[in-house]
Amino acid sequence: MKKNILFAIITFAIISCSNSVQLNQLYEESSIESWIILNYIKYDKKQTFDDLLIEKVYPAIFSYVDSDEAVNNANKEGQKYGRLLRPTKMNDDSTWTFIFIADPFIKNQTTIIRKPLIQKYGEDESKKILDIWFSCFAKKGQESFYGEDIKFSGFKNNAISKPGNNVMVGMNYIKSKKNQQFENTTINEILPVVIEYRDPKDELHNINQKAIEEMRFLRPKRQNNDKSWSYIFMADPYFAEANYFISKPFSQKYGKDNVAKILKDIGWNDSFDDKGQILYYFEEVDLSIFK
Repeated sequence: MKKNILFAIITFAIISCSNSVQLNQLYEESSIESWIILNYIKYDKKQTFDDLLIEKVYPAIFSYVDSDEAVNNANKEGQKYGRLLRPTKMNDDSTWTFIFIADPFIKNQTTIIRKPLIQKYGEDESKKILDIWFSCFAKKGQESFYGEDIKFSGFKNNAISKPGNNVMVGMNYIKSKKNQQFENTTINEILPVVIEYRDPKDELHNINQKAIEEMRFLRPKRQNNDKSWSYIFMADPYFAEANYFISKPFSQKYGKDNVAKILKDIGWNDSFDDKGQILYYFEEVDLSIFK
C-alpha cells in the first residue's frame, strides 16, 4: 500500500442477482449521487466477461421495456449517464476490475440484469447467460459505492465522458472513526499543497493543473459492512504525464526529509485501514452503439 499516493473514484448500473458480498449497503433514497460498482473478475475470465457485456448484457439492457412508464423514463435518463470502464491493467492479485458507473444515479431505473435478459432472450437462454456471468467473478465479487462529489479549490470537472478516455480510480479504505479526519485532512492539508505544486517544466505544470481541474474526490453516503469507509479519488480523464502523487508537492513545500513527519502529524497515514489505498486504470467503453 502506498499511503503517499493522492489517488487511491467512480453509467448504467448493472448488478447481478448473485449472493456476492457487497461492502456498501444499498442506498435507495432519492439522490443525485453517483453509484459505482466494482466487479472483480477472475484472471482468465476478462475477455469472457467483456464479450458477455457487449454481446448479451448491454443489448438486453438498452432494449428493455418495463411495464411501468416511470421506470422506462428513468432507464432512458439513466442511459445518458451510464458508463463502463474496462481495465487496462491487471490487479496485484491477478484479478481484473470492471467498473459500472451511474453518474449520477437516476431513481427508479432498472438495476438488475435478470429482467432485461429474460425479456430479450427468454428463460432458458438467460439462465445460460447468468451462469457464465456468475462464473466470471472472483471471490471478492462486487463492491458498490454510493457517494457525492466534494468540491475543492481548483475543481471544475468539465470533462465529458468520452469513449477511449483513460480513467484512474483510487479506492481509499478509511478506518471506522477516521472518516471525518481523512476528509478534513484531504481538503485542508493535502489538496492545497498539491494545487500549489509547481513543476519546473512549464508544460508539465500546465498538465498538472488540468489534471487537478478534472480530478474528483467522492464522499461515501454509507459505511461499509466492515465499518470502514470508502472514499474515492478519480482522474476523469487520466493524464498519463500528470503528477498524481503527493510526495513531490510535499517535498517541494516542506523538504524531502520532512514529508514523512508532516503526513504523520496531519493524520494522513493514520486514516487508512489495512486495505489502504488501491489504484485501478481503465479505458472508457463506447456505450452509444447500444442507443
